[in-house]
Amino acid sequence: MPSTPFGEHLRREREMRGVSLDEISAATRISTRFLEAIEKDQWDQLPGGVFNRGFIRSIARFLGLDEDSLVAEYALGTTSAASVHVSSARPTEMPRKWRPAAAAVVIILLVIAGGIAGYHRYGANIGARLHARYLAARVGARSGAAANQPPAPAPDAGAPNGSVATASASAGLALTMQASKPADVKVIADSKVVFEGAVQPNDVKQFDAHDNFEITSSESSALVLELNGQTMPAIGTPGQPGSVTLTKADLTAAVGGPH
Repeated sequence: MPSTPFGEHLRREREMRGVSLDEISAATRISTRFLEAIEKDQWDQLPGGVFNRGFIRSIARFLGLDEDSLVAEYALGTTSAASVHVSSARPTEMPRKWRPAAAAVVIILLVIAGGIAGYHRYGANIGARLHARYLAARVGARSGAAANQPPAPAPDAGAPNGSVATASASAGLALTMQASKPADVKVIADSKVVFEGAVQPNDVKQFDAHDNFEITSSESSALVLELNGQTMPAIGTPGQPGSVTLTKADLTAAVGGPH
């Protein structure tokens, strides 16, 4: 295991080349917050798994480092951090009369563990489908109510161009995510994970948030994102992982036109 922590080693390589975190973020589409967490070895702040390895490869490619060696160093560093303590004490043999009861307890624990595993594997997908149906029903109800409303008065010709954008930005955020190819995706709404898993082509998912969404994908070109009905730019370079944070400011820019 290298004497220098992985994050510190990566930071030194970056500083030797005179490259800032903002420059890496702009080139790789990896959030600056994720880059800082990597250099501080704060792995609990990252999506984990295939996302982390994809980030490491993109950083290595940008800095001109060997991708496989850097990924191997990352894997060694994170694996060594979890120490396993094995007790050397010899277990005391359980009295015979307690063995049936112990077997029953083990069976119950296995059933509970299987239930928890099943929930973690399928619960997120089931919840996402139910949420999508709820959103579809709510949109239909809003459309019916809007049809019965009198037409809204025309905007004042003297009002500034940004007034419509300000009204839209003050409302909540609705994200529609459609997949064009397989990818591993994580969606965070207002600092809460609302989806984490694999998507397939033509999968459509919808989410609500008050302030912001943070979307991470193992394949940047796999997702088409719409924020409050407005199509957002791609989250990164095709063939590479990417992440993006969408806020009301992105919605305002989209409504008000180029700045």
